[in-house]
Amino acid sequence: MRVSAHCLIKRDGHILQFVPFDKRAWHAGVSSFQGVDNCNDYSIGIELEGADHISYTQTQYQSLSELTKELMQDYPAITLGRIVGHNDIAPGRKTDPGIAFNWPQYRQMI
Repeated sequence: MRVSAHCLIKRDGHILQFVPFDKRAWHAGVSSFQGVDNCNDYSIGIELEGADHISYTQTQYQSLSELTKELMQDYPAITLGRIVGHNDIAPGRKTDPGIAFNWPQYRQMI
């Protein structure tokens, strides 16, 4: 595969894991975060089934927040300030999670 993520959260909230969290996934492509390039080398990629302009389901937010809390326990370097969208690490090239993603709700849940 040329593209992969660590996890995909389906519309019904079911989480599919494709890559172990301690291994590299190929979800970010050409990217940079806080001045460090190649986000695939040091990040965890979680994809949400859907589209940038279609609201995500409450079940997806629930699964995402539970997964995030577990990851934050296992990887203390993951802080609220380091949880961003693809659009933040590859602006102009990636648009997800898009305008339909409710960041305030998600941050409140975690």
